[in-house]
Amino acid sequence: MSSEVAGTEVRHKILIIDDTPTNIQILNEILRDTYDIFFASNGREGIGISLRELPDLILLDIMMPEMDGYVTCTILKSDPRTSPIPVIFITAMSAPGDEAKGLDCGAIDYITKPISPPIVKSRVRNHLELKRHRDTLQQLTVELEEKNRELDRLSREDGLTGIANRRHFDEVLQAEMNRSYRSRQFMSLIFCDVDFFKRYNDHYGHMAGDRCLQVISGIMRRTFKRAGDLCARYGGEEFMIILPDTTPDKAVYLAEKLRQALVAEAMLHALSDAAGYVTVSMGVVGAQVTTEHNAEWFVQEADKALYQSKSEGRNRITVAS
Repeated sequence: MSSEVAGTEVRHKILIIDDTPTNIQILNEILRDTYDIFFASNGREGIGISLRELPDLILLDIMMPEMDGYVTCTILKSDPRTSPIPVIFITAMSAPGDEAKGLDCGAIDYITKPISPPIVKSRVRNHLELKRHRDTLQQLTVELEEKNRELDRLSREDGLTGIANRRHFDEVLQAEMNRSYRSRQFMSLIFCDVDFFKRYNDHYGHMAGDRCLQVISGIMRRTFKRAGDLCARYGGEEFMIILPDTTPDKAVYLAEKLRQALVAEAMLHALSDAAGYVTVSMGVVGAQVTTEHNAEWFVQEADKALYQSKSEGRNRITVAS
């Protein structure tokens, strides 16, 4: 069996492990026109060649000195580098117990001597085809797992900014609420809104508006770096930041770092009444999580504080009372 890879014929590699040169010669005569043949005269040498060449199939004799075929097969199957290689025992031992012992060691087939060329060719061809199907299935499984991980990531990520989306925010907020409730820890929430963003979009265009949101989300990622912190796009030009195990004072400190970093970015905003550059208004709430201080309460209190920041001139931070 051969396959085409990038237009080049690739021959399967077969390793023969047998201490009798005549047996190696016979098998080589049967298979050499179709496959690339490697051979070893003992189990230890065969294991070394298997690790180096990673053959597609191993034909293994049982009765060998020092290390017999059963031990050799067991060692091959215990190593993750060689365990996927199919092993066929070729031996004069034909008792049912011998065959069962070989299969228990991890062999996939058992061919008895004297060697029949048609049977050897057929068994080798069939098992290489089965291996090809297994390899293809394994590759497809790996690709499917990668696709599923990517889909899971996309389902949690805002497509424009790369931070968490509203759905993921809701899930994490509830999970952090439950954890903080059990541990009696403080939790804080920051609600951000880009000041006069509609005017920015109308004046500079939606592509510039998208870039503006991307810059803001990048500053957020650099500001809130703890493993448990979560920055999310809540909707449009609104952002939420979950800060587990964080007191209101610490949350205000981080919010101010974010505000100052955005001011330092100095993105022009000619139509803003708050400044001549892009700014954000923020509402901060922090408390111990209780049955009354639940997720809905945190969002409502942060929203009220944000509204106060906007009504008092914007580009500022208000802490929920």
